[in-house]
Amino acid sequence: MLRKRSRLPRLIAAPIAAAALTLTVAGHQASAAGTGPSAPGGAGASGKAAAAPAPCLAGATTLLGDLDGDGRPDKISNPGHTGTKMTVQWGAADGTFGTKQTVSKLLGAKPGEVATAAVADFQKDGKLDMVVNIVEPSGVDDPATARVADYRPGPLKRANLASAHARHLDIGDSREVKQLRIANYGDDKYPDLAILNNAGDGVWDREVRLTKARSGPGSYDSEQQYKYGEHGTPAEPPAMPSDGWKHFYKSCS
Repeated sequence: MLRKRSRLPRLIAAPIAAAALTLTVAGHQASAAGTGPSAPGGAGASGKAAAAPAPCLAGATTLLGDLDGDGRPDKISNPGHTGTKMTVQWGAADGTFGTKQTVSKLLGAKPGEVATAAVADFQKDGKLDMVVNIVEPSGVDDPATARVADYRPGPLKRANLASAHARHLDIGDSREVKQLRIANYGDDKYPDLAILNNAGDGVWDREVRLTKARSGPGSYDSEQQYKYGEHGTPAEPPAMPSDGWKHFYKSCS
């Protein structure tokens, strides 16, 4: 019997003025990395980039954190928490952010394809990572499989979100991914992954991938799926988490 969809609370983020956000980021950055020649990332003997400040939330659907490894916060926006409309704004040295760039375009999605992404520090090593899925929806009941389905540990390249240590993830091998969301199933410090799929035959399901220490999201596990998964239909899809980031990151303010 299919479970009915639960009503998820509507998250309403308070508006944040651009100037206030800039000051918050600059202060957050300075307190974590320090300033001046003797500070990490300054003109000292090490020559290395400053240590990145810890990721934080600038709103219910906005995460600030270092995605490209330059020691400065970047701005990741995820409207609706679905991962299908995600954008990135690269951080500058003065604490401001560049223009919005869609993750879909950065990933090189082709016409007709849908790119879905989830961002978190899956390995808890201070670097933001990304899970990506690119698929051309079938448009019918039979699911299409992914052209790209990767776990990409940070840092990521600004040009195309590539990772030096990317690996295939089995999320799009047999189902058509509709959404990717951050979740807290393991009740530990490692973010997990919730996937909304078209499973075919009129079934939509919620699959899970729990994160393993030092390796990121794992492969399909039948026991974990039995415990945390759920089935539904296109009309009544399974409930999806909408507060995944809040479990792992505090407000920037």
